[in-house]
Amino acid sequence: PPPVKVGACRALSKLLPEANKEVVQPQLIGLLSSLTDLLQQASDETLHLVLETLQAAIKSSAKVSGPIESIISPVILNVWASHISDPFIGIDEIEVLEAIKNAPGGIHPLVSRVLPHVGPILNKPREQPEGLVARSLDLVTMLLKNAPMDVVRVLYDVCFNAVTRIVLQNDDHSELQNATQCLAAFISGGRQEVLAWAADSRFAMRSLLDVASRLLDPNLDSSGSLFVGNYILQLILHLPLQMAQHTSDLITALVRRMQSSQIAGLRSSLIVLFAKMVHMSAPNVEKFIDLLVSIPAADHDNAFVYVMSEWTKQQGEIQGAYQIKVTTSALALLLSTSHPQLGKVYVQGHVKSTEGITTRSKAKVTPEKWTMVALLFKIASLLADTLLEMHEQF
Repeated sequence: PPPVKVGACRALSKLLPEANKEVVQPQLIGLLSSLTDLLQQASDETLHLVLETLQAAIKSSAKVSGPIESIISPVILNVWASHISDPFIGIDEIEVLEAIKNAPGGIHPLVSRVLPHVGPILNKPREQPEGLVARSLDLVTMLLKNAPMDVVRVLYDVCFNAVTRIVLQNDDHSELQNATQCLAAFISGGRQEVLAWAADSRFAMRSLLDVASRLLDPNLDSSGSLFVGNYILQLILHLPLQMAQHTSDLITALVRRMQSSQIAGLRSSLIVLFAKMVHMSAPNVEKFIDLLVSIPAADHDNAFVYVMSEWTKQQGEIQGAYQIKVTTSALALLLSTSHPQLGKVYVQGHVKSTEGITTRSKAKVTPEKWTMVALLFKIASLLADTLLEMHEQF
């Protein structure tokens, strides 16, 4: 009966992560066959549970042999295709496929199975049902993550040019976001080889720069540019010689994109990118400050004034332990330079106190007024606040 099947799946999903892999291995083929049969009978309500159990079973395996991959992958891909409009089920299915990929011996047969289906989808995106291109990009990005170089090369040959065209020619926000993440994964995995593998390395580099230019276009909807920060970071990290000559133009475009963004998350991601650039400029952080000062910014004296005014305003809103660590330590690096600009630039300080009680109606009529403080003192204040938070946590 269905309740017994549900109970069995719940028991297995808890038991398998703790089980000895050698004990599980002899039972694995039978277990996976039963779960894939169950998957094809599952309702929308129980699909998540069966997928979770499948993932636990694969992770408990000592190795994924060809027969195991051949049992699971076709069923998962069929379910994936039939639930393409459900992003939550799609995440579960990608996680099961990722478990197969990460298990010893799993990645090569999985890539060989997926590529013949995904390649044509990405090469003819306008002919596909809604959602299929975005989900296919997710799938390729997952396969690229921590993949060996030979796998990155195979995926590159089939998908790289198609993914680039999607960013340059499509306007769908989901496709733009997922294609941006996919290209970042290609650069992270292939590094300099993404140029060497191309028939024309100059054209390939030009295409990567064109992608950056489109995503940083201030007229593009902010949602489409949401992951441009990580894409630019991968370019700087892995193609430093090619990107060095474009640094000034890149910073100008980043500032314009920040100023035109309607999404706080995009501005925050670009602040994290600037923080990474501060780290990468060490021990010559002063030169990076001088570069920002030399670049214009609309309605501000220069790019340094704008970036720091936005950064200090948004620092408290940045999410994620890693992002907070990167931005906070970058502020400390800036402070340690004792650069004259730190004392000359003034940024938003704290809300001025008002007389009497501030009601909602009064707040609507009278907007908040802020003090202005020297950037030097604002950074010191932000670092002190971070230190206090750390003491409270421990």
